Amino acid sequence: MKKKLYIMLLSALTLGGTFTSCSDNHMESVNTDDTKSPTINPNAQLTTALLQTYGDFGLMDTYRSYITGFTQYFAGGWNVSFYAGAVNPDNDQMRLIWDQYYSVGIKNLVDAIHNSKDMPNTNAALRIHRVYLMSILTDTYGDIPCSEAGLGFIEGISNPKYDKQEDIYNWFFAELKDCVSQLGTGSDRISGDVTSLNGDTDLWKKYANSLILRFAMRISDVNPALAQQEFEGVLASESGYIGNSSENAYVKYLDAPFTLYDGSRDLDFRANALSEILYGQDPTSPTFVCSTLYNMLKDNNDPRLLKICRNYINTTRSETKPEGCFDVTDDMIAWENAGGTGVQANDPGAAWWDQWPTVPATSEIPTLQQLVNNYPDKGYDQSNYPARMTRPFLALAFEQPNCPGILITSAEVEFLLAEAATKGWAVQGDAESHYEAGIRAAMQLLNDCYDIVGKISETDINDYIAANPLGDNPKEQINKEAYILHLTNPAEAWANLRRSDYPVLQDRAKFGNFTYTCVDGFNTPVRLKYPNLEAKYNSVNYKEAIERLGGTDDWHKRMWWDVAEQNFQ
Repeated sequence: MKKKLYIMLLSALTLGGTFTSCSDNHMESVNTDDTKSPTINPNAQLTTALLQTYGDFGLMDTYRSYITGFTQYFAGGWNVSFYAGAVNPDNDQMRLIWDQYYSVGIKNLVDAIHNSKDMPNTNAALRIHRVYLMSILTDTYGDIPCSEAGLGFIEGISNPKYDKQEDIYNWFFAELKDCVSQLGTGSDRISGDVTSLNGDTDLWKKYANSLILRFAMRISDVNPALAQQEFEGVLASESGYIGNSSENAYVKYLDAPFTLYDGSRDLDFRANALSEILYGQDPTSPTFVCSTLYNMLKDNNDPRLLKICRNYINTTRSETKPEGCFDVTDDMIAWENAGGTGVQANDPGAAWWDQWPTVPATSEIPTLQQLVNNYPDKGYDQSNYPARMTRPFLALAFEQPNCPGILITSAEVEFLLAEAATKGWAVQGDAESHYEAGIRAAMQLLNDCYDIVGKISETDINDYIAANPLGDNPKEQINKEAYILHLTNPAEAWANLRRSDYPVLQDRAKFGNFTYTCVDGFNTPVRLKYPNLEAKYNSVNYKEAIERLGGTDDWHKRMWWDVAEQNFQ
């Protein structure tokens, strides 16, 4: 009896082991989705990282709240007034570029680079875009994790060191040149390319070389010898650089509905999120153009004025796409011509209701009067919408979901060549010719890539160039034009503004306090602070970076390449 029981137990254990093994195999099979790949295609990761550049709404608050205010492009909206205008250091607002790019773009790029050694062209494109995102990060924060960033899974580095900005720039040059050499050596297609370069390896070479021109000019004051060497190296390169508008580098976005923060959480980067956040999240918080930019355009009879600045009654606008706003720009011009005050832009730091505007009577704005007559219950003349109407709005042309995400254009390259020529570098052609070519390319960019109201004519361009020669201070004139060009590339706008110290901006201190009292004095910061959590989770490396800043995370501490105080008056 005992022997039979033993045999039965042994059989049960044996069968049980078999059942367990079969069950494991069965469960693994059941839980494997045959429709999905067990690995990620590096080209898919390239697509994600490229689209995130301008398509991630989750990082755009940093641009709206700080960078577009520090550059004095915009003023009057709640966010830009409360944060940049009030010099108000809020870590939740300033850490977003860091958080989002490292957690999505950099992580995907580093992983894809590691897994694409047998795809030379794709690998080079991935590395070039890693340089691009790293340039935004270092030019925003200073010393940052670069060489060890994103290596947590690959090499087990969970606490990456903060590389010095000088070392990062040296790596930029070496990395980009190596990528130029590598492009075209493989047979693989850059199928994940969602830029205007369309996977063309020759265009990617020109794009990489053009970035070298940008970075060389960035360091031209702190290390002029290296800057000249790298710049002239590109000019002598057989691969060339971006030379006309057909070679412009930008990310392509779709005409898709705005998704706000939900899109960011879902990694849905199909629409241009910079456009989305500048459109605003409700009719009471559109983007208004600052008096600095507005007056610059108006005082110089710049044909871009009414392409960039418009006036709207936006009471019943759509919240998912930039539609439903009524353009009253012509009515405002007619009111001014009839003796009215006209458009009234906010100064830096002012909320739209500060410096209360002179508001025309409803009858003086025919479009508004017609709306009130036809739809008396809609409130077009209520809730201070007519007062907002007097402020210069950013034109809806720049708030479309399919606006290009500008990387670098021929216009910028021409301005870089113009400034290089003034330094005596080996540039073919003189500074004046490149400066004029830059203006033409910049205005043509608006004609070609944005749905502006009326195209800028050749006559308008010629008249503007004739009235705005290079003059006695070419650095100022060139970088004033670069400033206007970079309106839709705020990261580069802020970097070049700090590097060149032009154009001269309005001194925030002369306006004093508005509704939102300045928190940290009136001086405009020159970098953003590190995320607070870095001090907790990467403390050793964070503390080393802070020591290099002088012991505190000072957002008034200039970058390594920023050798002089900015110009304000």
